[in-house]
Amino acid sequence: MDLTAFEKLLKTGKLSYPVLIFAGPENFLKEKAFSDMAQSLVPEEDRRDNVTRAGSSAKELPDLLQQIFSFTFNSSPRLFLLQDIDTATAKQRRNFLDKLSQGGIPADTFIVFMLSDARTGTEIAGRFKQQSERIDFWAPFANQLGAWVKRQAGELGAEISNEAADYLIELVGSDLATLHQEISKLALGSRGRKIGLAEVKAGVAYLRQDNVFDFLEAFGQRNRVKALRCLETMLNSGEAAQKIWFMLSRQLREFKLMHSLLRDRPDLFEPVFAILRRYGQIAGKSDFKANQEKKNLLAEIQQIAGSMPEALAKAASLQQAGKLRHLYLVLNFSLAELSAATGRIIETDMAFKSGMADPGASLQRFTAEFLVSQTN
Repeated sequence: MDLTAFEKLLKTGKLSYPVLIFAGPENFLKEKAFSDMAQSLVPEEDRRDNVTRAGSSAKELPDLLQQIFSFTFNSSPRLFLLQDIDTATAKQRRNFLDKLSQGGIPADTFIVFMLSDARTGTEIAGRFKQQSERIDFWAPFANQLGAWVKRQAGELGAEISNEAADYLIELVGSDLATLHQEISKLALGSRGRKIGLAEVKAGVAYLRQDNVFDFLEAFGQRNRVKALRCLETMLNSGEAAQKIWFMLSRQLREFKLMHSLLRDRPDLFEPVFAILRRYGQIAGKSDFKANQEKKNLLAEIQQIAGSMPEALAKAASLQQAGKLRHLYLVLNFSLAELSAATGRIIETDMAFKSGMADPGASLQRFTAEFLVSQTN
């Protein structure tokens, strides 16, 4: 089951699996899903007695079994969140699952296993079979973050503009917990008004730090010093090198695609590049006149995209406002350079996927070496 299907079942009151396996890497979404379950299924006055969180130590597992098979003095559903069961020893885990499955899950009881190891998830699903369902939690891709921000604002009873959502992501970065925290504060202060750029600038600007979007922009500007500084800041703060590499390699592939489309279909893409050149001349300005001109230039590109074959416009992301604002960076690279680097990008990509001793150092080395080369 995916997260969307889970949320739909929860909202419609049709969640019927007594055992839920929360897997995947995004812990914030797991925590949020459990919190949503508690709010949706258990009245506030019963949550203290009916919602339990437990670890997986040798002492906690037997105590949790006793709680599961006990009873409460209310008729509300009971929720048990078991964290890190994949860190328990195989024997402890097996004993716990044996006793739980043999005793039978009590009525109106949901047991949620929050874990990281896929094999443990398979073990639990195999033990409870049709009584269980697994949900994998993954962070939205970069091009889906804006829509995610808008959905979270909607859930909090607020509305945020596309531009404000994109700017919030630029300020905060891709950490979902921090994003949700800032959305909550903005929603609370909006008082029924639509959240726009002004509200985000006033309420969130203090968070401005180096993030993956700063790094991608600095790389696109061929600013070697700034790119390496952003990269060092992110790596030191615990940002995964693999995630940064994924976004960088995708940006380089998109740049290469744009140049290839210009070469193969100059009739369609030369007008786009002409507008990007004009945009690049004012990209660093932020006064009212420059902002209006940038907005008009992006609208021109979208109008051109409307007359293109849909597949080409979609492949080049010409209808995505968030990406269009940085598309002018493609002008800082040439097709010859990007083509020559394809082999190394693939080689580095394979190394990241297969594992390497120091992915952070590898990413820093790639950045430093790539940005000393010439554009043609």
